[in-house]
Amino acid sequence: MDVGGTFTDLMLIDGEAGAVHLDKAPSTPGRADAVLSGIRRVAGEAGIEPGDIDIFVHGFTVGTNAFLTRGGARVAMAVTAGMRDVMEIGDQMRPYLYRLSQSKPAPVVPRSRMVEVHERRDAFGKVATPLTCDETGRVAEALAALEPDSVAVCLGFSFLDDSHETVLERAIARVLPGVPVYLSSRVNPQIEEYPRANTTAVAAYVGPVIDRYVSTLDQALAGDGVSAPLRLMRSDGGVATPRSARDNPAAMMLSGPAGGVIAGAAMVEDLDVSDLVTFDMGGTSADFSVIAGGEPRMVTERRIDGQPLRLPSLDIETISAGGGSIAGVDLGGALRVGPRSAGAEPGPACYGRGGADATVTDAAVVLGVLHPGEFLGGEIPLDADLAREAVARHVAGPLGLSPEDAALGIVRVANAGMIQAIRKLSVERGLDIRDFALLAFGGAGPIYAPFMARDLDMTEVLVPLNPGVYAAQGLLMSDIRHTAQTAFQRRFSKVGEAELTERLTAMRDELDRALERDGIAPADRRFRFLADMRCTGQFHELPVPLPNIGEAGWWRADAVAESFHAHHDRTYGHTDPDAPVEFVNLRVEAFGATAKAALPSFDGKAAGAPTPFAVRPVCLDAGEGYRETPVHRRTDLLPGHALEGPAIVVQRDATTVVLAGQSATVTGGGVIRVKVAA
Repeated sequence: MDVGGTFTDLMLIDGEAGAVHLDKAPSTPGRADAVLSGIRRVAGEAGIEPGDIDIFVHGFTVGTNAFLTRGGARVAMAVTAGMRDVMEIGDQMRPYLYRLSQSKPAPVVPRSRMVEVHERRDAFGKVATPLTCDETGRVAEALAALEPDSVAVCLGFSFLDDSHETVLERAIARVLPGVPVYLSSRVNPQIEEYPRANTTAVAAYVGPVIDRYVSTLDQALAGDGVSAPLRLMRSDGGVATPRSARDNPAAMMLSGPAGGVIAGAAMVEDLDVSDLVTFDMGGTSADFSVIAGGEPRMVTERRIDGQPLRLPSLDIETISAGGGSIAGVDLGGALRVGPRSAGAEPGPACYGRGGADATVTDAAVVLGVLHPGEFLGGEIPLDADLAREAVARHVAGPLGLSPEDAALGIVRVANAGMIQAIRKLSVERGLDIRDFALLAFGGAGPIYAPFMARDLDMTEVLVPLNPGVYAAQGLLMSDIRHTAQTAFQRRFSKVGEAELTERLTAMRDELDRALERDGIAPADRRFRFLADMRCTGQFHELPVPLPNIGEAGWWRADAVAESFHAHHDRTYGHTDPDAPVEFVNLRVEAFGATAKAALPSFDGKAAGAPTPFAVRPVCLDAGEGYRETPVHRRTDLLPGHALEGPAIVVQRDATTVVLAGQSATVTGGGVIRVKVAA
């Protein structure tokens, strides 16, 4: 189950019956109502009881929403004396470089809730000012006086030696029993004070919110008879147990869009397409990611609402562009789409629930792409008159256009913003987008992807069998995942195999114990080793894979250096093989394979063009206007079928568009491959 801002998507795979059951219901923000009612509905459709479910994988945006809306916990934070202003000062990064007047985002822990600790370590981890028992007690009492929901601790150079943080943690636990404490040496043991402090503060800020949601959900599921293990999606594409999620809740911050990327990585193997851009467009936002060379791209740091969050995550770009994005004309007479959204309540004007603004979905109704009786299988009937009225009042009238031209304009402006997001992920990272296919999913993605792929000169558009719930499908393909990291600042020439083996082995053993606690059998555990490296004097580092430790002669310095320079060349377009290189951090990733139900095979085979079930006027081009367009049911399309554009394909969870000049074929797995004309 994937809970989005507008809809909650469900996929139940019945491995015994060889069947897949889908559902899509309006989300209930801040409540688990949609989760429980969705399980009851989809289980009833499958003819099973909720207690028959073997595993439940859940993706949600509770932590992200709490951070963005400033609805997180009341946090108190302990820092080394002299660092009380670290969150206020931040860094020199500014969203608008040349704007003379701009504000920094407010930190999640204000200065008034920071407590200074009289202790200090130097840059080598040696004690410069010891942490005394009296000081430990004073700090614990000062933190307790602030009546926090959670406590964050970030002491100087604790990533080299965490003993001061752990001593303070024990003292806090005595005066604040039951209050969670988050240590920077566990959340983000890495150099650079502000990013480390902010990441730890964010973990403390969203931790109680996520814990409360998971605990409530656990109880509600048990009350409904669901006894299956609960797995929660992580930002890095793995899943976590509830205990692991509580240990480092910041790892769940960007988990919402991750499921679709994992499903896309599986499609790479099935279709022999190594380079993809994944495009997930729902009702509120659009999410993009890149799969290059068959592997999803990862980042070790990103900014969310202008603040650094340093944890491994999939490289996902999110913008406010969805079916509910509101369109209007600004004071200068320019058409704008988003970032405001009509959301699930009241929703677009065509929902007939009180929404009056023109949205992207309303534009699709005006153009005939969405039919009032076919949306969500007819469960939510659309009002075409309300859609046309909203577009006419808010866009067509002020611009002096016909409703059709205004609706096409809304689509073009929305697409322009999404195209820029794709360029940011590809061109700005040294990738030639013309070599990539566009994997479109979400309820709205397959509508707009053919327009975007054509404008970007991409090779093709791929539409999976169940695009509207594809992210939920990806959740069922994910393995349990844990990560560990440690600071390791060494010149490459001074790295010794023995020390490197010792540090990596210690982290691997720690993660091995975590997988054991999760109930993963030894044969189902695997590990990956990486090092953050950079040229000496550089500010940014790159994660470089290392060979598996333990094998004779595993450490080959020349091979690792060559791998770094090749990665540097791919990322930045240049490298200097003679430049000295240094290590910054060591990382270990642990994977625990989980049982997965196989998707049923696609029965039937056909050739030629299928017979449409309807023909209706659809406007996809301003020059042609409305054109009689064949409409096909997705369930009627079999492997081997071919379509010539323009054409519309409808199903309960999504609608797919094939433009004039484009052609589409159906693969053996039921994927629609839309070839984009040059």
